[in-house]
Amino acid sequence: MKKILFIIPCIPYPLTSGGNQAFFHMVDYLRHKMSVSILLYPKGKEKKDVEKLKEVWDNVDFFIFTEEMTEPETRHPFYYKWLKKIALSTTRKMRRQLLTHDKDVVRKDMTLTSSIFEPLPSKYAEYISTVSRSGFDIVQVEFYPLISLGYLLPGDVQTVFVHHELRYVRNENEMTFLDKVTDEERMLYRIGKDFEHSALQTYKHVIALTEVDRQMLIDFVGGGEKIYVSPAVVKIADACDKQVVPTASRLTFVGNEGHYPNLNAVVWFCQDIAPCLRSQGFHFTFQVIGPWRSSYIKELQAACPEMELVGYVEDLHSFLNGSIVLVPIRIGSGMRMKILDAVSSKAPFVTTTKGVEGIDFRHEEECLKADSVYEFASAVIRLAGDKDLQVKLASQALGKLQKLYNPQEMLDRRLAIYDQILEMK
Repeated sequence: MKKILFIIPCIPYPLTSGGNQAFFHMVDYLRHKMSVSILLYPKGKEKKDVEKLKEVWDNVDFFIFTEEMTEPETRHPFYYKWLKKIALSTTRKMRRQLLTHDKDVVRKDMTLTSSIFEPLPSKYAEYISTVSRSGFDIVQVEFYPLISLGYLLPGDVQTVFVHHELRYVRNENEMTFLDKVTDEERMLYRIGKDFEHSALQTYKHVIALTEVDRQMLIDFVGGGEKIYVSPAVVKIADACDKQVVPTASRLTFVGNEGHYPNLNAVVWFCQDIAPCLRSQGFHFTFQVIGPWRSSYIKELQAACPEMELVGYVEDLHSFLNGSIVLVPIRIGSGMRMKILDAVSSKAPFVTTTKGVEGIDFRHEEECLKADSVYEFASAVIRLAGDKDLQVKLASQALGKLQKLYNPQEMLDRRLAIYDQILEMK
């Protein structure tokens, strides 16, 4: 069996984000077709998640880099750790003090400043360099925070970068929501775009999640023959057994606040769309699924008292069934797992054009699309008041998902890409 090493910056378990789901389902399939290894860097409580993942993936080899490996040699290790905790605590408090004077949510969380090259911990880089030279046929890196690894990986293996979200596109989207773009922000955008362009060229192959992203990547870096499309996968095995359960008022959103496009979407709904719904006499509950614990919450719940924080849901598809899923996404690229989750739950959804970009779901056929506050609110009210439309959209969306994004076919497609890559060796 061919040997593949996956390197990712996050712990893909539990399945609390779209990125985790996309990675988990793909590896869960590939581990029976290839000799799979995964290199992780767990921090704090994430170590427990890694141990659980090891139980699930009993035939995967794990390379674990820990925080302890980064600790320098000191005369008094415990005293050093105590001082480090104080320094981190002081940094957090200083940041909170600064943020109290900055109410611009976009600037607080936008990715411009994190899109340029940032050195990785030196011992982590050395660990990756050593492990990646241990006889693998393919070394695959996923997610933008590790894109710079292309400069580090060995030249005698097939290197792959999976681009879940084109960063320069996301930065462009975020900048459109600023009242005024500063000269420094324009500079950071150009530096980040140049870095992304150069970093992508250090990989021998790039995988995008949608054809839209693939075409943008070809225009961006060229080399179309080595840029592939491999959509994300969700499980739909039991979706056909579900019934569409219409609702008149229950709205849901899936996504954690750590991903800024999610935060932007919820802020837009709470501050702009929800008041528009209320002004038209529409009564609703808005259930937000995923970790939301930041300082924004009180402000958002004050603007939208209908918002309920649900947290992590064990059976997401059962929870979404019987709701209208909202996808008011205005930023980013890639494939929205929250849409695939809605469809797999037999739940109708309302989205923006950006939210459904790259997925072949049509307005009035598989979903409702709206891009302005009034249009989005009107679409929600219309769908909530029409049970037949809910059944129609949810049923037709599932049929389209089974036809175009059949999980087994998507998994087989990824394996075929690896076979093609290995033939080039």
